[in-house]
Amino acid sequence: PLRNVSGFIELFTKSVGQQLTPGPQRYLTIITEETKRMGVLIDDLLAFSRIGRVELRKMTVNLTQLIHEVQMSLLLETQSRDITWHIGVLPEVYADRALLRQVVVNLVTNALKFTRTRAPAEIEIGIVPTPSGDQEVVVFVRDNGVGFDMQYIDKLFNVFQRLHRSDEFEGTGVGLANVQRIIHRHGGRVWAEAAVDQGATFFVALPHHYRDTK
Repeated sequence: PLRNVSGFIELFTKSVGQQLTPGPQRYLTIITEETKRMGVLIDDLLAFSRIGRVELRKMTVNLTQLIHEVQMSLLLETQSRDITWHIGVLPEVYADRALLRQVVVNLVTNALKFTRTRAPAEIEIGIVPTPSGDQEVVVFVRDNGVGFDMQYIDKLFNVFQRLHRSDEFEGTGVGLANVQRIIHRHGGRVWAEAAVDQGATFFVALPHHYRDTK
């Protein structure tokens, strides 16, 4: 239905667009943009739903290699920006590689989005030192972006919850919910720390060398 709406609006615009005054032309533009936004939202919701049902295919994952893959996939978006990357020494983890890639993509694109007003943008990815024998590997993604107010932290990982206006930063409010759902399925946890206009840090904790028969 959304494709039909978008298609007929496009045909209508081509047919009579030049005869319309600026007001109706603006209405058509808003309808087209909102239709596209709804399509993205539906796709995100479908992805969120699938994460809860897909069977985990765990393997040893080289985090450093995974981070570099994600960087390369975002090259078109980042090549015109002034970005300083700080990638630490990252361990191997035992996880579903495809789902873990979604986590990395969401966290890195989140950092890129909210550092858009920074020059240079600073994005750091590393691990938090843990006591010897600790059962967790804790990875973080830190940026020097706009940050957020920690009083709203409880909303951060919920579906449709956004801490910034849509006219400031695009998004559907599903990405971080996906991150939390994926990590929880691996028996891990996720949290964040931030301050307004002072950047944000997202933490992902995965069980160390976690293996099971699921």
